[in-house]
Amino acid sequence: MIIGLVLFAVVILFCVSYFLLKKQEIFFTLIPKNEENQAYFQTFGLAYGFLGILGIFIAFFNHKIITLFFLALMLLVSAVFSILFSKKMK
Repeated sequence: MIIGLVLFAVVILFCVSYFLLKKQEIFFTLIPKNEENQAYFQTFGLAYGFLGILGIFIAFFNHKIITLFFLALMLLVSAVFSILFSKKMK
């Protein structure tokens, strides 16, 4: 069960990473398009991609404590991205 949930989270992480790295135009309807914002999306796109790769290893390692730390890290990165993105929207 935990393996399936982590793999589902990995798929979502890779999708978000793809959109942040390749389909940035979607987000530029909400914030201005400049080099700083492009670098912001590149940074978090790579972070989500790294978390996706890390999640694959964690899913097959299947240790409960490590999995919970991974989920906490994933939530932390997501919260930082969301807070910074909302600040850029002002």
